[in-house]
Amino acid sequence: MANYTGANCPVCGKRFTENDDIVVCPICGAPHHRACYQQLGHCALEELHIKGHAWSAGPQPSQDTSNGAYTYGSSQQDAHGTTCPACGAHNPAGGLFCQICGAPLRSRSGPFEQKTSWGYGDPRAAASSAYASAFGGVSPEEEIEGVSARDIAMFIGSNSRYFLPRFKQYTFGKGFFPSLPAFFFGSFYFFYRKMYLVGSCLLGLFLLSQLPTLFALPEYMAYILENMDLILKGINPAPFVPSTHLWVYAVMPYIRMVSFAIALTISFFANRLYMSYVLRRVRRLKTVFTRPDGQVDDMQYTAALTRKGGTNRIAVVCLAVGLLLLFIIVGQVMGAVVLNSLQ
Repeated sequence: MANYTGANCPVCGKRFTENDDIVVCPICGAPHHRACYQQLGHCALEELHIKGHAWSAGPQPSQDTSNGAYTYGSSQQDAHGTTCPACGAHNPAGGLFCQICGAPLRSRSGPFEQKTSWGYGDPRAAASSAYASAFGGVSPEEEIEGVSARDIAMFIGSNSRYFLPRFKQYTFGKGFFPSLPAFFFGSFYFFYRKMYLVGSCLLGLFLLSQLPTLFALPEYMAYILENMDLILKGINPAPFVPSTHLWVYAVMPYIRMVSFAIALTISFFANRLYMSYVLRRVRRLKTVFTRPDGQVDDMQYTAALTRKGGTNRIAVVCLAVGLLLLFIIVGQVMGAVVLNSLQ
């Protein structure tokens, strides 16, 4: 109850007190007086659900039942920015429209007009729809293989405007979008996107491709140690000519070509793999938060989407540190083997 104290009921406009009997919309989380909700028969902000509106503790739109219009409270402004009067999101100071829901940040009232092919009928179209930026031009209520774009965007996070249009193209069997980050960073990219299985497989292939060099490394390290004085003086020693494990030098060019082919193939399929991963995880979370009556606990569901989705920078750092430590350990072991052979 403490979370709603001081907020306004979107039906009667009265502030909630600690003694009020409150019900919460399962879709957007907007609180209502139980009597108001029962009298209206549905959420007072039902028309905003299609726009992805989610209730927050900031000033909320309330409905004027006389003409069906929604009136916003005044925005809260400070030195750090402006709080949206519609969704409570924080916006940069001086902005005219909310970056999250597209609502005007200045106090105004009037009906929400229907969206046309060229934009919205009210002045906010001049700043372009916030959803066109956040969803990459895909409508938030549009479904991709049975999963709404809103849910996908919440799971992906800040880069949803890049992925959503591509996911939509894939559903129609169109589009060919190679991923440069997947090509250049390989397993690091997939660990960053929390696709740990694919990342682990690529990491295993990379480590496997390095095994042949372990056979040739002792001889090359011995060559370096024997010519260390010349190298430190800036004198070029005699060229290194291997005499053992010649098969390693024969297969290494082929290993490099195979590694390049794998990286190229992965880059072409990375976005499709990510799409399958996202849709699978979102469906699983929705199943978890679906109540026995078939209704989804939207507040917990959306919180789980945000928590389980997104990216993982810590995993990338751990992977980099782990590989560095592995190379250091291998280098020390090989160095000890070479020194023993030279004594």
